[in-house]
Parts: sequence; structure tokens; C-alpha cells
Amino acid sequence: MKIGKEVKIAILAVASLVIFYLGFNFLKGIDFFNPSNEYFAVYEKIDGLTVSNPVLLSGLPVGRVSEIEILQDQDHKVKVYFEVREDIRLGQNSEAVLNTDLLGSQSIILQINKVEQPLSEDSEIRGSIRPALTEQIQEQAYPVLQTLDSVGKHLNGILANIDGNEQLINGILADIKKTTDALSEVSEKEATIKALIDDFKKITGTLSDEKKGLAAILAKANGIADSINALEVGKVVNRLDTTLANVNSLIASMQDGQGTVDKLLNDDSLYNSLNKTLVDLDKLLIDIQEQPKDYVHFSLFGRKSKDE
Repeated sequence: MKIGKEVKIAILAVASLVIFYLGFNFLKGIDFFNPSNEYFAVYEKIDGLTVSNPVLLSGLPVGRVSEIEILQDQDHKVKVYFEVREDIRLGQNSEAVLNTDLLGSQSIILQINKVEQPLSEDSEIRGSIRPALTEQIQEQAYPVLQTLDSVGKHLNGILANIDGNEQLINGILADIKKTTDALSEVSEKEATIKALIDDFKKITGTLSDEKKGLAAILAKANGIADSINALEVGKVVNRLDTTLANVNSLIASMQDGQGTVDKLLNDDSLYNSLNKTLVDLDKLLIDIQEQPKDYVHFSLFGRKSKDE
């Protein structure tokens, strides 16, 4: 049977359309030769997710987004349907994470976790949104920017204080210069200090010498102490005791009225006699002053006879 050109062209056109359809859907992520299960997840927002965006598991494409629906009765949340290969089992602990890469491409990343009981087709998977890299950078950069702003304010305050305290800073710098000058002078006198240290070492060496040092001086002091201990101190003390006993005996005899000293001290007869003698002598002197002729005879021409 001979096939006409028209039939061949028709068969070729149908085959081209089928190949084009299959290729287009393959590029969209639809694999007609691998059966899949469909699930859905609900998100607050999808940040540009579109149909045919890939579904990834450990970085490997295992499905695609098949449909997106807006839930107006649930505060305009977004319900996303996605197909996953039939051999991938999802459980109640599984999670569909909406991810945005550095270039802004959207995808759903599956986190299987522990599967105790596989979910059936058309079941809901818990959905979550991973912050975009730019949002993460902004979240981390915002505290840094605040810190930089605070540091800038502090630096401005420090600079303002520096401008206001310029004289004080100059004075501090002048003091520092004086200190460095003094240290330089000390370094210049290093030789003198070293000589003093050497002399101190010599003195300490002399003191530590067994013949000339402290040990010899202490030995001499011990010898002097031994010499003092060797003196007959007991005899000297006995003699002092005997002398004190004699003095006590003398004082006791004076108090008992024995001897001339006691009579001079205790008997007032001598005092009375001397007092009476002094009174008589005083009267005699007064009488001589009043009647000197009765006691003294004086003549320039010789003594007259008794009759005259």
C-alpha cells in the first residue's frame, strides 16, 4: 500500500506537535514517563514563585510547582500545588520551604524529616518561608549599621572634646615630654648608678666576709659579753650591800639619840645658848655705839693723869 505525500506530511506534523509538547513540558519540569503525586502548602506570601518552579530535595529536582491559588477567605494567603516524584515519600513531619536564591529565583525545598506514616496524594504539607539572602544581610547589617552610627556619634563627641580641651592636651603632651627628658637624663647617669650598685655589692660582700663582716663583729661582741660575765660581779654587789647596811645602822643610831650628831640635831640647848649669846652681843654693840667714851679713851696730847 502506497502512502501518499499528504498523509506523510500529516503524520510528520502530528509527530512534531507531540515532540514539541513533550519537550516544552519537559523543560517546564513535567516528566510524563515518571508518575508523580501532588501535594499543596499554604504560605503567607510567595515572593514571585510561579508555576513550573522546581521542587528540590537535597539540591536535586524531584518535582515542580503545578498550580498557585489565592485564598481570599483566609487573608489572601497563597495555596501552592506542587508535584513530587512518586518514589519520594512525605510524612506529617515533612516541610515545604519556600526559598529564594542569590539571583532571586524561587524554588520549594522539601525537608522530609522522619516519616512515620506516608501522606496520601493531595495532602497538605506544612509550608514555611526561608528569609532571602538580602533580607538576612539586611537583618545582620542593621545592628552593625546601628553600632557604626553609635561609634560615629562617640567619635564626634571625642573630637569635639579634643577641640575644646586642646590646651589641656597640649599640657599633657608637654608633661610627657618632660618625663621622657627626665628618663633620658637617667639613662645618661647610668654609669653613676652602675658604680653605686657596684659599691653596694662590695659593701654587702664585705659584710658577708667571715673575717671582716658582721659575723666577726658579732663574735667580738659575744667575747665582750663573756668578759663582762667573767667579772666578779657578785663580790661588787656584796660590798654595796655591806655599805648600805652600815649607812642604815648610822641613821638608826642617829634616830635613837646616840652620838654627838644626834644631840646637834635633836637637842635645842645649844641653839638656845647661842641665841642668848647673840642677843647679849647685840646689846653690847648698841651700848658701845651710844656710849663710846665709856669704852674707848683717845687723846692727841697724851694721856692725862687719873686725877685730872
